[in-house]
Amino acid sequence: MSDPLAINGGVPVRTASWPPLVPGATAYGEEERRAAIEVIESQSPFRYYGEKPLGKVDKLEEAYARYVGTRFALATHSGSTALSVALAALGVGPGTEVIVPAFMWIADVNAIVHLRAIPVLAEIDETLNLDPDDLAQRITPRTKAIIAVHMAGTAADMPAILAIADQHGIPVLEDCSQAAGAMIEGQVVGSMGSVGIVSLQYNKNFTTGEGGIITTSNEEIFRRSICYHDMGFERDMQGISVPQDSPFETWGMGARMDELRGAIGLVQLAKLPGLVGAMRGHQHRLREALGKTPGIHLRRLVDPTGDSGSYLAWFHDSADLAEKFMDALNAEGIPASRPHGGIHQYRHMTNLLSNAPVTTEGCPWSCPYNAESPMEYKANLLPRSNQLLDKARMLSLPPLLTDQDVNDVIRAFRKVTKGKGD
Repeated sequence: MSDPLAINGGVPVRTASWPPLVPGATAYGEEERRAAIEVIESQSPFRYYGEKPLGKVDKLEEAYARYVGTRFALATHSGSTALSVALAALGVGPGTEVIVPAFMWIADVNAIVHLRAIPVLAEIDETLNLDPDDLAQRITPRTKAIIAVHMAGTAADMPAILAIADQHGIPVLEDCSQAAGAMIEGQVVGSMGSVGIVSLQYNKNFTTGEGGIITTSNEEIFRRSICYHDMGFERDMQGISVPQDSPFETWGMGARMDELRGAIGLVQLAKLPGLVGAMRGHQHRLREALGKTPGIHLRRLVDPTGDSGSYLAWFHDSADLAEKFMDALNAEGIPASRPHGGIHQYRHMTNLLSNAPVTTEGCPWSCPYNAESPMEYKANLLPRSNQLLDKARMLSLPPLLTDQDVNDVIRAFRKVTKGKGD
């Protein structure tokens, strides 16, 4: 018996709303409330001193370093400042270049440009992350760092990326903001590169509303980061005693995390494995059920068992087929979408395409130190990335999904693929 597609007037697979992908936020409850009240009652919201300091940020840093598997962690008031601090600690500045993938978040480019360095764009591959083969072609004597962004829940191919970076002696910064809790062969993202950062913004896997954490096992990077995030001066932290005249003191910013966020972050971190486990379970089931769907090519996962699971992503043979399939799925009540658009894709960053300056003198583009670096960006600069993004579609997999929700996805995929019901 035929079952017309909903887009053609048939009955949709589902009409219920899809839960929002704000994993950490949907887990907020009594524990977070008590943690916040404890800080308020202590009258000590500043991390370093107060009436009854609780050391919540200290405890969050210790717990996150232990969870990730690094020697050190440093909390900041946002993921964006974590990026700026980490890049500054790596020595990024005028006359240097930083390689960044075509698909990322504009904060990655912002941090590079604010430090007066030049972002060098590289292609992505079927992981929707940095393509190691193209990366090798982008390295120059001015390359100071490589940013591997783990986009939409999935880790970049870190073994391949690190092999290339190590050949050239270039540090890799992992941006784990969209993939907290993801792993490759047991190694948690944020522990594989020279330095990692994670955002704790509202719709991340664990959240304090705003916030960030830097991770590293390199003592020099850690100490430089302390200085950059705290007005340029170093403090005794995490077992490191600062000499009277620290060799790392510099000009910095006020990017410290406060105790309210530290307290809530500590609670949220304890919930992260459960949240990731739920999303990962949904994704595993969908990939197993839909992996052989005609015309569908699933996103490549470097380690399927370690993915954070927050998205199911796939490719079609053409952009036109992807659009038609997405429209049909949406009509069935399954909110498939294009990959994060706007300022997640280089080709839509109007400030980058127009070389918008950060100073009245046109820096960093006009800086004489950057005279030998490429400074022209076009929307068609990376054709393979554009093609992959045009053919890709995604579906968020919030931890609140039920077995029935997952059943609906499977049924809708099969219905749209066949043009009729089972």
